[in-house]
Amino acid sequence: MTNPQRVLVTGGAGFIGWRCSRNLAGAGARVLIADNLSVGMPMPSIEACETREIDIRDKDGMMELVGDFKPDTIVHLAAIHHIPTCERQRAYALDVNVVGTENILDAAEKAGVGTVVLASSGAVYDWVDAPLDENATKTWPCDNYALSKLTNESQLRFWAERTGGRGRVARIFNTIGHDDPNAHLIPDILNQLYNAKGQARIALGNLKPRRDYIHAEDTASGVAALADDIGEANFDVMNVGSGKDASVEELVRLIGAAMKVDIEIVEDKERVRRVDRATQLAKVDKIGNRLGWSAKIGLPAAVTDIVARFPFKKAG
Repeated sequence: MTNPQRVLVTGGAGFIGWRCSRNLAGAGARVLIADNLSVGMPMPSIEACETREIDIRDKDGMMELVGDFKPDTIVHLAAIHHIPTCERQRAYALDVNVVGTENILDAAEKAGVGTVVLASSGAVYDWVDAPLDENATKTWPCDNYALSKLTNESQLRFWAERTGGRGRVARIFNTIGHDDPNAHLIPDILNQLYNAKGQARIALGNLKPRRDYIHAEDTASGVAALADDIGEANFDVMNVGSGKDASVEELVRLIGAAMKVDIEIVEDKERVRRVDRATQLAKVDKIGNRLGWSAKIGLPAAVTDIVARFPFKKAG
């Protein structure tokens, strides 16, 4: 970082959050991790990081926390990310993701915070068969999670216009890692392969969709890089992805190779989404040109790392 800062990281105990907090502290920042620990991950113990267990929906508590700590930067990662949860508990997800974000921005405004970095998602883009470009691809959220993230982007833009602060949006693509606490694709596959030897059969839904998979370490470094962006624009958006995509079938083959297991995929009709975008690939020129950032861990290496460190649990 250009100068040591005081940084508040909401969701700082989470999958991306603890890594981002570690990176910021390692670069000289004093970091306060705020998390309600709702996903079951422990509060991290990181040198130069303070911790506070708090829910971002606690408006008065967030106002007090921000006012006391006086951060010059907030990295806002706290959210309900799991799409099935966002669909099943729609009001709850919007309460956390939208109302909680407004609480943070209100506290930031009153405390005179200079920069807010928001974790958004590649899911906010329209469904197009081309790399998704921050400046050229239109947004069109197609589920409750994407709706909440695009709303967050507008909330941040309004805050930046209102306060003169610097708002930065990280549109994060499909982040993977051994400690993903949500029931996403890779944990589902690996838990189906519990104790697999030689050959195994797994049940999956949609196999053809292609996604931009990025290791959590790379996602965290990209978000931290945005916290250090001193560009002139009050509000800006950058994709955080690998710039490469793979299908579900290709991902399974990489997992099989890492585990030395020959995997047969069986289509489970109950898992098939009737509507699913064919591709979701980040165009990453902007963050590369502006901040000199790029993902460092390729998908084969990411999968090998995840398999080696994954806490296997018997499926079902």
